[in-house]
Amino acid sequence: MTNAKTIYLVDDDDDDRMLIREAIEGIVKNVTIVEITDGQELLELIEKVNLETDPSLILMDMNMPRMSGIESLSILKSNPSLRHIPIVMISTTSNNELIRQAYDQGINAYITKPVSIQEYNHLAEAINVCFLSNYPTLKSIPASINLTTQQILIIEDNHDHWELMKLTLNTSMPNIKLTRTEDRESTLLFLTDRLKNAQPLPELILLDLYMPNRSDGLQILAAIRNFFTMHRLMMIPIIVISSSDHIDDIKESYRNSANGYMVKSPDLEDSLFYFQELAHFWKSAITLPKKV
Repeated sequence: MTNAKTIYLVDDDDDDRMLIREAIEGIVKNVTIVEITDGQELLELIEKVNLETDPSLILMDMNMPRMSGIESLSILKSNPSLRHIPIVMISTTSNNELIRQAYDQGINAYITKPVSIQEYNHLAEAINVCFLSNYPTLKSIPASINLTTQQILIIEDNHDHWELMKLTLNTSMPNIKLTRTEDRESTLLFLTDRLKNAQPLPELILLDLYMPNRSDGLQILAAIRNFFTMHRLMMIPIIVISSSDHIDDIKESYRNSANGYMVKSPDLEDSLFYFQELAHFWKSAITLPKKV
């Protein structure tokens, strides 16, 4: 995707906003960053925005004056006309209950606030790949990052696409465990069997949007979310993948609680690096609630 993107950066700390802004602008091409100082200002601004030109992403601090990130998050996600805007919360807190609460309220991801320039650049790369549907600017991940324990569920009805994804991921991460399901029934059966047999659930789910129609993919997404809720399971990130970069497909995926949206590339090498960095950033940069 080459269209210009707008990010709302919501944080009451001037220095933090400056550092995040500089890191993103140094890595993400064709991006506009709108700086906002608190949740109340965010809500006042977003009410005036034409929904055809609304932000591609909101980056929001958790602790702010007037209105906290959690309070404004709840208001945004309860508004049907705004639910499609992905929200990444960035904070210094390590309080598991607050992180869990933020996910329950509908954030797409939680990232711990950086403390070094290297970490700010890492944050910018993660945002670029995971939430802006952009291809990675790097062509390798640090060798010190161990992804061998990661388990990924791929929901894909096209056999050729599955073989390509399997080749791509196994090439970059040869010890990763991959499982494929093909529809709603096989996905729920897989998750039920894992739960019944006390086996680990996948750490990441990649869901093809057109299965073969968009409505089918969205129904699978809703069914997985309902399964997690019904069994009171920890949140597992679901990344929708598609060859489509149409804004309506992206908005509908986020509106239905996808954590991220990835546009497939017809180029094998591009896809290899994209899948590799997507898995890398979800494991190394993004914090999920811990089991209690």
